[in-house]
Amino acid sequence: MLAGSPKTFLDMGCGDGTLMGGIAGSDWKITGIDIYEKDILNAKKKGIYKKLIKGDLVKVAKELAKQKKRYDLVFCSQVIEHITKKEGEELLGLAEKLAKKRIYFGTPRGFMKQPEVFLKGNPYQYHKSGWPIKDFTQRGYRVYGIGFNPVWAEEGLGRSKNILIFSIASLISYILAPVIFFVPRLASGIMAVKDK
Repeated sequence: MLAGSPKTFLDMGCGDGTLMGGIAGSDWKITGIDIYEKDILNAKKKGIYKKLIKGDLVKVAKELAKQKKRYDLVFCSQVIEHITKKEGEELLGLAEKLAKKRIYFGTPRGFMKQPEVFLKGNPYQYHKSGWPIKDFTQRGYRVYGIGFNPVWAEEGLGRSKNILIFSIASLISYILAPVIFFVPRLASGIMAVKDK
């Protein structure tokens, strides 16, 4: 748990704000960054962001670091896999400069091809890199697992169009969630957390 409640947040790759809208506190001061204009416009409508910046994530983060901006929490969920490995390494370093208290990164474990259904006309949604657990643990992050890999991997049972198979697979993943959280090598996704 963080000492004192965080108030300032940097949402790197905020998309349309749906995820942050589900977790944001009413007193949070949130800055969102995203490259896709349609998502920025939709995020603005949600009214949860103090500031929204449209632009390349690494370039904007570099500029914020130059300006010596700091945020209690830097949050980057399901984004790092959409940029190259080199850009991702740079983004991790920038997040560490911008965070005062804590950093969260969420991503698939290793490379996973983005299913067409998730692209939704957004050219930035293609996956360009994969992030194994060690990429975060070597930088001092604690890593937790999300989603049972045999269910949610590229060819997992949870991707079945058969509603019965999908339902059973989802139930199995749900039941195993507490185990997967603490055994991330069994997960399809990871959440990496670093305290400053």
